[in-house]
Amino acid sequence: MPEDFNMLRMKVHTLVETDFKQAWAFRLDIDGQPSDMDIYVKDITFGPTEITNDPVKIGGRILTYPTGAEPVSLSMTVRDHRDEKIATFFDDWAAEVVNADGTVNLPGIKGSGYLRKAKRYALNEDGTDVLRNTWEVFPVQRGDVTESREDGMFLEFPMTFIQFRS
Repeated sequence: MPEDFNMLRMKVHTLVETDFKQAWAFRLDIDGQPSDMDIYVKDITFGPTEITNDPVKIGGRILTYPTGAEPVSLSMTVRDHRDEKIATFFDDWAAEVVNADGTVNLPGIKGSGYLRKAKRYALNEDGTDVLRNTWEVFPVQRGDVTESREDGMFLEFPMTFIQFRS
């Protein structure tokens, strides 16, 4: 069956006219961050929903039963300030989770301890932002730092947080 060129032309026109999100179009706000620090995110990855399950073999069939929900893991790439404010903030926060002697602190209850609210905002072209998600998280990893002498390159690195409760 020959392709309908009008249909293809309409699809291409729709793709060209679609207003896709641009890079660095997210902002993260974390309780306790310095007031003069903004965390802009190049890319963010998270699985908003994951239901764990257990398979049970009954005869020649397998039934799967839900057993719970997994916590959300947030991974993102951020661009740091010249004075490395974001890296310092993350490292100081991580030091509240695990001590230098290897002991682990308690998460705390209602504002005390290392649990903090992280809010993800989507940035609009008109300069406004919209709250998209809120999680109660703690830091897990500050990944490899990329520095380059190339013109226009920024200091950037990945950060990972995990939700305390699913």
